[in-house]
Amino acid sequence: MNRLLILTLVSLALAACGGKEPGPPATASAPPAPQAAQPAEQTPAQAEPAATAASDGETVDDVTSSVSPIAAAIAATTPAAAGSLPSKWQPGKHFAPLPAAQPVSVAPGEVEVVEIFWYGCGHCFTLEPLLENWEKKGKPDYVKLIRMPVVWNEVTREDARLFYTLEALGKLDALNLPVFRELHVNRRPLTIVAGNRVDTEATERRAREFLTANGVSAEDFGKTYRSFAIENKIRQAETLSRRYQADHTPMVVVQGKYMTDVGMAGGPQAFFELINDLAARERGGR
Repeated sequence: MNRLLILTLVSLALAACGGKEPGPPATASAPPAPQAAQPAEQTPAQAEPAATAASDGETVDDVTSSVSPIAAAIAATTPAAAGSLPSKWQPGKHFAPLPAAQPVSVAPGEVEVVEIFWYGCGHCFTLEPLLENWEKKGKPDYVKLIRMPVVWNEVTREDARLFYTLEALGKLDALNLPVFRELHVNRRPLTIVAGNRVDTEATERRAREFLTANGVSAEDFGKTYRSFAIENKIRQAETLSRRYQADHTPMVVVQGKYMTDVGMAGGPQAFFELINDLAARERGGR
């Protein structure tokens, strides 16, 4: 327990800065302007170093003065400090603490893992089946995986609309990977760009065509695709894209605090091991 916790002044600061290491698969950078939904492969973006903050490292055993009843009561009701992280994971190399921790949407005792992706990203397509396998067989029960489409511009906004439509219709598990295949295997874009602008009418027709061909009624599609609930989800994703400083895809954020990706971790297997270890640390090593 940290001395600062007992004195109820401030909580422990996150340590180290972020820098990306090269490694497969690479990442897709944020597109600067609307483009075709099936873009050419992009050059991996380099994450900017995050600000560094240090802990004083002092424990309650170092305190020789008596503890007030109020401080003792606070300490007794405060969750235990996070567990340790294996030494092979180095902050600033394998993962980067966010400059400011973001709120999470999970219950106490759970750890949130947010995957930030884009349907137009070929590396997200490569990662998706591995992510599905980890979700089913490799992640701890207390970890909750949340997929979040990045929102950078008009193209990614319409791709996010399709994702949240699938989610609202209960078709995400069945059709998320097929959407990737439609773009990257069948080479049929689902977001239509004309004159360097997204053609929203053509995009909606194309989305309706794809979903109705995969078991969604035209009526359900019409009620959902441009509904207030979907618009609200897109706005939230756009806000979180900024707060997470999501400048590339795919990447993950663990418990609103730590960002990493496959390249930083050192490969797909290491990536999922790192996520599990960060989640265990956030749960206090229990």
